[in-house]
Amino acid sequence: MARTWRTVILSLAVSALISVHSSDRAMACPNCKEAVSLQGSEVANVASGYNWSVVFMLAVPFSMMGTGAFMVRRAVKWGLLPEM
Repeated sequence: MARTWRTVILSLAVSALISVHSSDRAMACPNCKEAVSLQGSEVANVASGYNWSVVFMLAVPFSMMGTGAFMVRRAVKWGLLPEM
């Protein structure tokens, strides 16, 4: 048990160290670089668009998995799936 926790803590520490160390080398995508040159009013619209696209990219897989789990649960409850 102690070995498992030690492994988890070590892997978290290594991943945090890598992410902190490599953050200064991160390069922006071409669209992000172009967004910097926009006018003040356009920057808010671009930032909002990026935020919503990230939200949808994160929400779609969870929605699909949730829908699939619900349908499997319903099929098991109704007895439509064979016993394993």
